[in-house]
Amino acid sequence: MTSTPERRPAGRRRTWAAAGAVAASAVALVFATAGDGVDAEAEGLRGVVLDHGHTATWVLLAGALGLTAWGRGPTWLPRTLGYAGLASYAAFLLALLTRDQG
Repeated sequence: MTSTPERRPAGRRRTWAAAGAVAASAVALVFATAGDGVDAEAEGLRGVVLDHGHTATWVLLAGALGLTAWGRGPTWLPRTLGYAGLASYAAFLLALLTRDQG
């Protein structure tokens, strides 16, 4: 006997997405106001990514989860925001790990 994976009801999925959107928004707000603890001494594009990349990641994640919770509109939009958040975080980590430690 094979069992199929249990699927969450749409209402529960939307509730969790809404809670995630609120949490991601709170993290983005903290990073935007208090900072994320990364000392960005780089210039140019690397400096911009180090200054704002972590915050942008959480803003994009909050947008993706918020649109998922809303449940209307094209399904490609929250997915695109999620992938953009992933790309933003990858760029942030790359800039962080390759910066000069002076």
